[in-house]
Amino acid sequence: MAALWTSLANVITYHFGLARETRTRSRIWDTDLVKPAKTTPPLALKWRKIAESRCAAAGERLTPARLAAYAELLACDTPVSAYELIALLEDRQQRKIAPLTVYRHLDFLIRVGLVHRLESTQSYLPCDHPDHAHESQYLLCSSCGCADEVESSSLENLVRDIADQRGFQPESTVVEIKGLCEDCASEDAD
Repeated sequence: MAALWTSLANVITYHFGLARETRTRSRIWDTDLVKPAKTTPPLALKWRKIAESRCAAAGERLTPARLAAYAELLACDTPVSAYELIALLEDRQQRKIAPLTVYRHLDFLIRVGLVHRLESTQSYLPCDHPDHAHESQYLLCSSCGCADEVESSSLENLVRDIADQRGFQPESTVVEIKGLCEDCASEDAD
């Protein structure tokens, strides 16, 4: 699975024609996105179309910088902090990036439903189901750090019912369950 995400991020970053940076009079100018290359795999095209449609539905624009942040998150095996994302972007783009800029990109990606924020670790990861709106529900491995997004309408209904019974109006619902993933649990058993 990690190879798939890494491959997808490389495709998004290079084949989608993310803006190449050109230096002009000591300033960096971003060019517009170009059309996907003919060799772009169908899966990568699907994810980009989902991202573009989520942005269009929200009346927002998927800029090269936002797409770069999203691509880096897609390439990560585990959730990353904002500062880890900054380091990844600076390494790929070979320039300094202001933390405020990355936080704005993350806020945007969360707002349009492409990324989730894990409250307990203050880290970010791409949504596994960006094609529709849903509440964040995660199984977090305390050993390897992986995060498995789950979708349970019964859990959503339970949380909503509990809130309704108490007259509480939640602004957002994030369920994070910490424990050991299947792989780490089997290693501990051996």
